Amino acid sequence: MGVPLRYSLRNLTRRKVRTGLTIAAMALVVGISVVMFAFAKGIFLSAKSSGSPDNVIVIDRKAVNQSFSQLTLTDYNLLKSLPQVKRGASGEPLVSPECIQAARVTAGEYKDRPATLRGVKPMVFEVNQQLRIVEGEKAASPRKLMVGSLAHASMGVPAELLAIGKELEFGGETWTIVGRFDAGGTAMDSELLADLNDVMALYNRKTYSAALIKLQNPGEVPLLVRSLNNRNDIQVQAVAEQEYYASLAEGFDRIIFLAVFLAVIAGIGGLVSGMNTMYASVLGRIREIGTLKTIGYGPGAIVRSFVIESVAIALVGGAIGAAVALQANGISAKFAKGAVSLTIDHWALIAGGVVALVIGVCGALPPALKGARMEIPAALHYS
Repeated sequence: MGVPLRYSLRNLTRRKVRTGLTIAAMALVVGISVVMFAFAKGIFLSAKSSGSPDNVIVIDRKAVNQSFSQLTLTDYNLLKSLPQVKRGASGEPLVSPECIQAARVTAGEYKDRPATLRGVKPMVFEVNQQLRIVEGEKAASPRKLMVGSLAHASMGVPAELLAIGKELEFGGETWTIVGRFDAGGTAMDSELLADLNDVMALYNRKTYSAALIKLQNPGEVPLLVRSLNNRNDIQVQAVAEQEYYASLAEGFDRIIFLAVFLAVIAGIGGLVSGMNTMYASVLGRIREIGTLKTIGYGPGAIVRSFVIESVAIALVGGAIGAAVALQANGISAKFAKGAVSLTIDHWALIAGGVVALVIGVCGALPPALKGARMEIPAALHYS
């Protein structure tokens, strides 16, 4: 004989204070778990961008990455003359020279905020197809800027200070924000874009940091990469854009590991805390279990009834926690190498649901089994 389902459900309202506190604990645990999983995923996606299959990144042969590269004008002109290079609507070779520079920026009352400044030409939007203008217009000379969707988080300033029309100060000059861009969740979302010539003149740069090349045929990417890396008349190293971002992701391994580790720790801590709450809740009802056995219900039916009740509480709390966590969707979070946008997607919500389900089952099962196995007199006198 099974314990009626309405008995389990009715118990949820009989102990309003205990049920409410348990639901609140579940909501907190699940909410924190969902946000932590979303943060870990955000860092991973920021580091591991796919890139374009028909793009090649070229930097100085002696450099380890774009930031330390010095690509000469002669090298750039040779790259433009390559027959594999695709041409734009105006007939110009789609080779985008870029100058990357660390800057200390003043935005309103926020002084010397760290930022990454990237000098580009307008054609960058044709070559880098992950870039798109969200608002305003392209950066142009003199002293006009575009800001990435996560630049405010990376710099640690309010988003309204990087709105179109606002002014930033760096390099002893005042720059006006004329547009906002989105880079598809990549590291460029945390950067500032300016006219290439303006950046090179401001920092007295004679060389570029890198050149991004778009080819006519994606199948020619491996051949071109091998050819450039083997040439002696041009001291460059070339890599497919997809491979470059994959190697960049390797540099984020420790950060990604830390984020995942913290998410797991938060989940485990939540599980232990939630299971302890559930355990105490069920353990306080051993006498009730003894009464059910006296009426004639078997151990299996009693355990099943208490687990159903516990899972119902956990799922209600989990749903509330997930709803609260959804309020963090789209919020920017800063980390050592930039910023990420928290995306509370279905995977993060599923992870939160699993946490709630495990707490519900594992928190109720041990004490329910203990009570069900006790002799009736011992259960009735349990305290």
